[in-house]
Amino acid sequence: MKRPSMYQRHEDSLLKFTNLFNAVKDGLPLVMQIYQTENYRDDGVIVNTKTGKRVAFDWEIRDKYFSNGKFQFKELRQFERKIKKEEIGLSLQCDREETALLVAWHEDWLLSDPIPVKLSTDYKWSEHNLVRSTRHFKIYLYSDLKIFRSMLVRVLKSETYNHTVFDPPASSITVNDKKVV
Repeated sequence: MKRPSMYQRHEDSLLKFTNLFNAVKDGLPLVMQIYQTENYRDDGVIVNTKTGKRVAFDWEIRDKYFSNGKFQFKELRQFERKIKKEEIGLSLQCDREETALLVAWHEDWLLSDPIPVKLSTDYKWSEHNLVRSTRHFKIYLYSDLKIFRSMLVRVLKSETYNHTVFDPPASSITVNDKKVV
């Protein structure tokens, strides 16, 4: 870990979000499970409890550039070392206040070439590493996790792991529990 000072905050924020995610009463057969033992790969899985289909995720808490549900850039970057972990399909990054979630699919990052950058660490030196970037990400508010969970149901049903799943097809939009369009 390049920033050990963030480790406990990472763990606390992940547990808080997992509890919120699993407490949503929307009738969807989803559960988020986090690993109790650090594996230095992924942080957990989201599982459709009816089909058994799952997607592994990486969790981050962003203490810079993502605050109160607003991300300061049009492009999101991710470490190449994380993209290379084939078991991870989804990146989940919460804002500093833990009120919003920035979501991106690893498949979308693979569309860009890695570029070298200098990154900050907890140490006196900077890290020189490769990152990839994407403009295909979406922000979901904690106050309305039903939209995020609905997207995940579509993902696990269609087995489509990229930005095309962020917005539901018009034929599936509901208002007051009734389909419209």
